[in-house]
Amino acid sequence: MGTTAVILGGGYAGVMAANRLAGSGRPGLDVVLATPDQRFVERIRLHEYAAGTRPDPTVDFDSLLHPAVHRMTGRAVRILPAERTVQLADGRTLAYDYLVYAVGSAAAAAPDGAVRMEQLQGATAARGQLAALPAGARVAVVGGGLTAVETAAETARTHGRLRVSLHSAEPIAPRLGTQTRRSVEKSLRRAGMELHSGTPVRADGDVRTSLGADVVLWCAGFAVPGLAAASGLPVNDGGRLCLDSTLRVLGQDRIYGAGDAGVIDDPFYDYLRMCCAAALPMGADAAGNILRSLDGEAGVRHDSGFRGLCISLGRSDGAVQFLTADDSPTRFHLHGRTAAVQKEIICRMTLRWIRGEAKRSGAYTWPTGPQAATTAAPAPMTRS
Repeated sequence: MGTTAVILGGGYAGVMAANRLAGSGRPGLDVVLATPDQRFVERIRLHEYAAGTRPDPTVDFDSLLHPAVHRMTGRAVRILPAERTVQLADGRTLAYDYLVYAVGSAAAAAPDGAVRMEQLQGATAARGQLAALPAGARVAVVGGGLTAVETAAETARTHGRLRVSLHSAEPIAPRLGTQTRRSVEKSLRRAGMELHSGTPVRADGDVRTSLGADVVLWCAGFAVPGLAAASGLPVNDGGRLCLDSTLRVLGQDRIYGAGDAGVIDDPFYDYLRMCCAAALPMGADAAGNILRSLDGEAGVRHDSGFRGLCISLGRSDGAVQFLTADDSPTRFHLHGRTAAVQKEIICRMTLRWIRGEAKRSGAYTWPTGPQAATTAAPAPMTRS
């Protein structure tokens, strides 16, 4: 009798997990990828698309997925662990033996008058609105993280006729080292931007009025779908699915999580932020532990870390912050055209890593994480 592994979500984590499973060549293993998206969305390119410097931030799934992956277009609305089934919005039901929860994230709720930038639909709306603005119109980007910084820089450098400002309740790019952050701020000002930090943006009424802007691009924080909570699975205060160190869902032996929608319920892993650099290793490890379970072996503890953070500040400017494994900034950084080239290389490599995994399961590798003070042996896999 065969085994069916269902992956929910066609983003970085989900596609990586599907390729590692399908590429293993395991006899009798069927791999199903269920996603509402018709095409793979390069979310790390959405700021370029919104500004008008990239014609299309999507890629055909067939060019990324292993041929044995069966892709289904559909949105999951409920998981029934006791029955090992997933209900889709169109009424269909998917049965699974193993499940990978990789439904990703979106922008946090935005006030009236703002365009959310974390999904293709919002980026498409922003692209149209920016292109239609007359010279001298004001564009306000809200948020202090890297998505906001990249969106603001790309917009300012592409649309020199517009007046662009960046608004953040906290310091801009707070994860960066002091010197790197200063160089980023200088680059943004050179692009003609106004920087406003330390003052929260009022969310009552139409935010365009409070900011005096014609268009407001909202890049303030992430939120995750409510699927896990609606399915009675354990979630944290932010709605993210709670996982153990092997990426299994707490209290479940057949459900794994990966990417932005999951969080390892251990303070040691607090350094793992919501980003594609964390999603890809998590997707690969979740798939790897499913394969180990099929062999009756114990799952391995997830181990991934960071080495650098690349920031786009336009097509010919950027910054690279070198990091320790736990995402802490070092005193080393690059900026300018060299950093912009490095950023572009990393963006291109992301799809190459996914395609490489489709050609050979296990091809993708990643930097190890910080050393744990003590490492408990993972709980043995049980099969029910």
